[in-house]
Parts: sequence; C-alpha cells; structure tokens
Amino acid sequence: MKKVNVEDALGLILAHDITEIIPGKKKDVAFKRGRIIEKDDVERLLDLGKMHIFIFDKGEKGIHEDEAGMRIAQSIMGSNMEPVPPKEGKVNIKSKVNGLFYVNDKYLYEMNRIPDVLLSTVPNRYPVKEGDIVAAARIIPLYANEKTMRRVERVGGKGIISISPFKNFKVGLVVTGSEVFSGRIQDGSYVVEEKIRGYGLDVIGKTLVTDDVEAIGNAINGLLERGADIVITTGGLSVDPDDVTKEGIESTGAEVLFYGTPVFPGAMFLVARINGKHILGAPACVYYNKYTVLDIILPRIMAGEEIHKNDVAKLSYGGLCLHCDICHYPACFFGKGP
Repeated sequence: MKKVNVEDALGLILAHDITEIIPGKKKDVAFKRGRIIEKDDVERLLDLGKMHIFIFDKGEKGIHEDEAGMRIAQSIMGSNMEPVPPKEGKVNIKSKVNGLFYVNDKYLYEMNRIPDVLLSTVPNRYPVKEGDIVAAARIIPLYANEKTMRRVERVGGKGIISISPFKNFKVGLVVTGSEVFSGRIQDGSYVVEEKIRGYGLDVIGKTLVTDDVEAIGNAINGLLERGADIVITTGGLSVDPDDVTKEGIESTGAEVLFYGTPVFPGAMFLVARINGKHILGAPACVYYNKYTVLDIILPRIMAGEEIHKNDVAKLSYGGLCLHCDICHYPACFFGKGP
C-alpha cells in the first residue's frame, strides 16, 4: 500500500473505503475498497477533501483492515452470532437468536489494550432479538501485523461475549385481591398477559383468587400441575395486613430466594423456586409502569440464569428508572448494572 496524489491515481486500485458525510443527513461509503480509480472519480474525491489516497501495492505486507476486523470478530463470536461483511473497516456482529447477551468486561478491556485494536459491545445482560447488532470491531491503521492478530485471537479465545437463547417457557397467572375476585373492580391483568406474550412466552392459564393463603397456594400449585414453568402473581406484595400473597407462595413449599429489590419501580418483588420452576411475586406497579423489575428478572430466567441474593444487590446500580417522556428501554441504563 502506498500514498499517492489523487490526480495521479487513475487506473490504480483503492486500498480502503472512503466515507462521505453530509451533516444531519447521512454517513456512508462513497468509494469502496478495491475500486479502480477513473477520471470522473477524481473530482468527487477532491470534493470529499481527499488530496491523497492509499492504493494497493503488491509489495505490501500485513493484514488489511477488513480482514483484521473479521479476524477479531471470529475470535470472539459464539455459536449464536454471525459477522456482517466489513464496511469502512468495521465489522459488526449480530445475534442469530432471541436471547440475553453477556460480556466479560475483564477480557473486553484486555482486548482494547492491544495497540491499534478496537472492540465495542452492548451492555452486559442486554436482551437481544435475532438480527440485532451486539458488537463491533476494527483496527485503527489500514494494516495490522500478524503478531497483533495472534494476540487478538489469544484474548478472544478466553470468552469475551456470548448469547444465551431464551427458552420458550409456559407461564401461569394468579391474580390476587378480594376486590378483583368479588368483581368490585375490573381485572387489569391483561396488561401483564400482553407483556408476557411480548417476550414470546405462552400463557397457559389465569386464576383469580381472594386474599387467602390456602386459595393462593392452591391456585399456584394448580398451574404448576398444568405444566407452567413460571407462575406470576399479579396482585402485588405490600405490607398491607390483607396482603397474604407472600404467605400463599410459601404455602406451596417453594423456597423464597429473595423478597424486595433495590429497583424502582419494582421494590416489592419476590422470586421463589420449587422443583426447578419459578414463582414470581410481581409488584402492583406492573399494572401502570411500562417497565419494572419484572423486565429485568424475567429475561434472566428465560436465559437459564440462577438468580441469587448477591445478584439482587447488584441491581441497585442502574436500578432507578427515570420515567423518560419517550421510553427507549432496553436501550438505556435501567437494569444494566454489573
């Protein structure tokens, strides 16, 4: 590769993508790597501020930025990811599944301490859909040496990123509350049903019960016996003396993993486990807040995570929703703690 004056580049092969930026309108490739420069190209290149360009030199040694970007991507990708062809030297990595994205920040930082290597990812535990971009890689110069790339591949082999596909669990709902059971107020649990189906899960049944420990326990057990992998109670878990949802969950013999989370909205949230299945005591805020702690914990369970108390404490970092006028969740900090 060598640098030449644009006006002397006729008939030569461009060695790199050249970008055109129109402020506020677009940023895209104007000339692709490998293009043979023609007479009409010269004026446009000058308009783009390119007095000089790099052209291929047969004697050039090293790994071109496109190949280097692909090698970085291939060194870190898991089985549920695939690379996008290089563009402007950058290689994006996209998900092949709906799932939860994980990144080991220690190895990510190690990769970025390699001279001339750049790797960026979405946050840890980011819920992704098939086709979503999860990472991007490139080198800074047009060429990298083999020694650098071998170091990249050693670090990449340590396991920087992965995606756990979501499991297609069956869900049952138990709507607690004497006021709903008696018909004094309308059942609003359709909101929760829509949310569950939005995650691609099947709702196999819904039971309305009064505020009674035995009734709640029987309703949960009934749904578990019908094949539910997850049972969600939707009446809230408050300190109100009439609220016995927690006691009803415990009456099933389930182990309560935790009750209460440092997440707002969603502080009064409970997770229990019985025979490998989960019971989620959802706070009342799921009825009127678009996103709550349920949207943080449910995807983790869907991805096969075991939830522990230490994990709950970490939810405090990024656990405060600011209720933005225009919600962009999950593309925000809510639920993206360590």
